[in-house]
Amino acid sequence: MKKVLFVEDNNALFHAYEEALSQKNISILHAVTGQEGLDIVDKEKPELIVLDIMLPGGISGFDVLEQLKANPLTSYIPVFVLTNLDSEAQVAKKIGAIDYKLKTDTSLDEIVAMVMKLLHVS
Repeated sequence: MKKVLFVEDNNALFHAYEEALSQKNISILHAVTGQEGLDIVDKEKPELIVLDIMLPGGISGFDVLEQLKANPLTSYIPVFVLTNLDSEAQVAKKIGAIDYKLKTDTSLDEIVAMVMKLLHVS
């Protein structure tokens, strides 16, 4: 079973993603803070990370992305940035994000399709 980590501080939004993807035989992991996300990546080694940029706890999504891409044990994991911060796509992609989408411009169905595509499952 493929594992996806959502680093998302909006619980209602996470539960919508979880409900949509749990029907696809995908294990869904959840972190609210950047540090939680890094800890889960170390333990679980998900096949994909869906990362928000604006997170509580002092570690932003950019910090998480930089640490993941700098570590040879996690640098291979694709990171899909899904955020409300509309001006930072180039920064995220330069650090190593595979894609960057705005939550307000992306439907739940589009997010599910993107996750499935990045996991190479149908």
